[in-house]
Amino acid sequence: MCNNNSMEKIGIFGGTFNPVHVEHVNIVKSAIKELNLDLLYVVPTKTPPHKDVVPISAEHRFNMLKLALENVDKVCVSDFEINSTDKSYSYLTVLHFRKKHPNAKLYLIMGLDMLADFKTWKNPNVIVENATIAAFNRKGFKLDFEKERQFFKNNFNSDFILNEYFGQEVSSTEIRISANLNLKIPNVDKKVEEYIYANQIYKGDYISEFLINNLTNKRLVHTVNVATAAVTKARETGLSENKIILAALLHDCAKYLDYKNFKDFTLPPSVPEKVVHAFLGEHVARTVLKIEDEEVLDAIKYHTTAKPNISLLGKLIFVADMVEKDRNYQGVEVLRELFKGDLETCFKECLREEVIHLKNRGDNIYPLTLQANAYYNGQKGE
Repeated sequence: MCNNNSMEKIGIFGGTFNPVHVEHVNIVKSAIKELNLDLLYVVPTKTPPHKDVVPISAEHRFNMLKLALENVDKVCVSDFEINSTDKSYSYLTVLHFRKKHPNAKLYLIMGLDMLADFKTWKNPNVIVENATIAAFNRKGFKLDFEKERQFFKNNFNSDFILNEYFGQEVSSTEIRISANLNLKIPNVDKKVEEYIYANQIYKGDYISEFLINNLTNKRLVHTVNVATAAVTKARETGLSENKIILAALLHDCAKYLDYKNFKDFTLPPSVPEKVVHAFLGEHVARTVLKIEDEEVLDAIKYHTTAKPNISLLGKLIFVADMVEKDRNYQGVEVLRELFKGDLETCFKECLREEVIHLKNRGDNIYPLTLQANAYYNGQKGE
């Protein structure tokens, strides 16, 4: 199939695939059906130009794609980009397949997030001169289609196709960290999960080992959820994905540790029992796990209480801890909707709701939380 050069309608679907997941497979199947393709090339990148998280080896990503797509007809997993000496620019890939199939109708398959960024790509005009853009919508992503169509018309004298398939949200971060913490890996083919663990692809480091040894399975899942939620705000906040993930991983690292066993740790006065793990967590991260990033340490320490003038990372971890997908309390859906918008607005509302919740339960509220609520919401800390 990969060597047949007489095909008339050819699709190209590129990406990091770190790793391939169920939505990638769904897009492949839908593209073949909706565009009536004779062949779809799935092209893993070697070095993506704009990724903060460095992907695993191209060989592993290629092998997992082969496993995930082995029973899908009209598919060829291409090693063009991973064997290239050039960076993984889409225009070069399109030109390669144009040369390979000079008379074919080419389609470049992408998600709406890629379509939104298309104007920033290298030589986008070369792409639209040689291929038709076919975009897939997905849950959780909004785009002004008329504005984008006008941009295509004004700049390329072209248009794009919006496919009917509506994709679901699947987080590669959730997949990688689940594997990192030796949990069941969500949203991947069973053969892919087996390959990941057999080859220890996302095997964790000493931090992961510490968490596995000191947290319950339920708390590990919560940790994955917090990291998954928080990292969605990387672009909005400008924070490094690696920094966000580190803070999220460690925010509950001392959840089940006894502070009395740490002779060099001094618990501040009047700290409620449910807050102790946050202050101890900062100490453990600093002294045991040797974390030196002060912003990460600060986010761990105040992820439960917040504080006036908290860092941007601190706000993000505080909020992600409250809205992660397995949280189930009255009002959480409202907070989740706010989280999809502006982080600052969501943080203020989360802080306000936390104070109300603690008061209604009759819990002892740590003064820092009251001070933070007064600082950000202009209310008395009483």
